[in-house]
Amino acid sequence: MLSRTSSVNYIEINSLSASSFCQIGDSTEIHLLNKALADRRQYPFFYGREGNFDDYAIFSEPIPHGDYEPIPVQTWNEIPLIRVNRIDIKGCSFSSVIHVGSTCNVYAEARIKHIRELINDEPLKEAETGTSNSPTLQASSSERTF
Repeated sequence: MLSRTSSVNYIEINSLSASSFCQIGDSTEIHLLNKALADRRQYPFFYGREGNFDDYAIFSEPIPHGDYEPIPVQTWNEIPLIRVNRIDIKGCSFSSVIHVGSTCNVYAEARIKHIRELINDEPLKEAETGTSNSPTLQASSSERTF
């Protein structure tokens, strides 16, 4: 791994959360993981068995990794210095890295399952037509970041 000096004159980060971090300087490996399960119901009635990641396929699906061949690289840094004047970041979340420096391996994973269970007495006509005039449309969504 390259060994360089990292210099940052000014950095401002408003929000850094959910298995994320900021590093100035070299690192060998970075491992990040974040799992989230959000269950929103119109009426707050829970059965007590919610929250098991194993119940949802999104948390157990294999993560696709691309096939790649290592490319031999020779690098020569006349001045081994990474110099940054200013960094302004509004937010960094869900297994993200703000990194100024060199690193060999980065592994980041975020798996989020959003569940919306809302009461709707009418049939889901909106789903057939693709329009919605009612805020109580039943929906469920998933988000993945690899």
